[in-house]
Amino acid sequence: MIRELDGIELADIIEPGSPEWWSRMSASKVSAVLGLSRWESPFSIWHKMAGHIPDLEQTEEQARGHYLEPAIAAWFADQHPDWTVRKTGTWQHRARTWQIASPDAAIWVPTRAGLEIRVGEWKTDADSDTEWGEPGTDEIPVGYRAQVMWTMDTIGARTAHVAMLGAYLSFREYVVHYDPKEAADIRQRVTAFMDSLPTGGRPQPPDLDRHTATYQTVRALNPDIVDEEVELTEATALRYLNAIDAEADAIAERIGATAQLAHEIGDGRYGRFRGVNIARRQQKRGGTPFVTQTRKRPELHHGEAA
Repeated sequence: MIRELDGIELADIIEPGSPEWWSRMSASKVSAVLGLSRWESPFSIWHKMAGHIPDLEQTEEQARGHYLEPAIAAWFADQHPDWTVRKTGTWQHRARTWQIASPDAAIWVPTRAGLEIRVGEWKTDADSDTEWGEPGTDEIPVGYRAQVMWTMDTIGARTAHVAMLGAYLSFREYVVHYDPKEAADIRQRVTAFMDSLPTGGRPQPPDLDRHTATYQTVRALNPDIVDEEVELTEATALRYLNAIDAEADAIAERIGATAQLAHEIGDGRYGRFRGVNIARRQQKRGGTPFVTQTRKRPELHHGEAA
């Protein structure tokens, strides 16, 4: 196992989910702190790091990514036979010992100046046509970008290679370069978050938001049911009731809009708008075709409805 990377030492084994791991800021938590994670919200990650609730079991999609990491690593190594690609462990910043990162690989790249050490990250995404740009660019989802920027900032690397297994089992590679200004901004926001934890001396959880993880956290914080009535504030009650009405209206409107779209498509497969396929017709087991969104959206002009 690699023990040192340009003077940054490999931390003792820190088991993900352990109290020690939750007391430090890892790259996997950074996107949640910044509000960029699909899996966690600032509110949920705060209460987990504060020790108020346990971590939830990983989703099927998250588990799938771990299973496929060796295949992605093998593909990446085949694309760069002159590079050394090795699995690594958890690294901590020399001065900020609470700053840690566990890249999927450390990469040695021969250059004129000698061997350059880079970061390797392996990702899977079944919806890879949405947030991923052209291979070879740095156009990756913003949450992943925050993670790799944090990792590079932790270990002192200047380049990260992100290999992704996407839809239809297609492999892609992206390259992200270290941005000192961007890294400093992330570090400043993360430091403020760490200071807001109970261990930071000024405990102040983030505000509630609309992330599913926030609702799951509120449920976990209140696991019991006491037989009593609680008088709600007017703002909370009206927001809830209005949201229910709006949801019913939105569902009805979507059904009507989908029917109109399907009528215009007719027997076609895709519905196209401004050069982008925004919907497609498909069927299961010979059943009647139905319409699904493609998750692609054209750019709308100012004043147009979103």
